[in-house]
Amino acid sequence: MTGNDYWQECLSNAAEECELSITSEQLKCLADAAENGHDNYGMAFYSPPSSDRIHAIERESDQRYKKLESEFEQYKRNAETAVKTALRQHPDSRIGIGSYGEVTRYGGRIERIQ
Repeated sequence: MTGNDYWQECLSNAAEECELSITSEQLKCLADAAENGHDNYGMAFYSPPSSDRIHAIERESDQRYKKLESEFEQYKRNAETAVKTALRQHPDSRIGIGSYGEVTRYGGRIERIQ
C-alpha cells in the first residue's frame, strides 16, 4: 500500500459515511491533495521531534548536576577551611575529613589530628 492508496481509502470511507458520490479521478485528486497537505503539516504547525525534548531534558539534568557538584565542592572547601582554622592548622595543610568526622592531615606523613 502506498501513501496515496492510504489517503484514497481514507477519503473513500469518509465519502461513504456522508453519502457522497465521487469518481475515481476525483478520489485520486483529493488523495493527492491530502497527501501533499500531510507532507507540509510539520511546516504549517511545527511540532518538534521528541528527540529535541529528550536532549533538552538531558541538558537541564547535566546543568543541575554540575551546579550541585560545584555547590558540594564549595561546601567541602569551606568545611576544610573551618576545620583548619579550628584546629590551628596552616591554610596550605592538606587535610581530609572522614565519614565519622575524623580529621587527617596529609603531608610528608599521614597524621590523625582529631
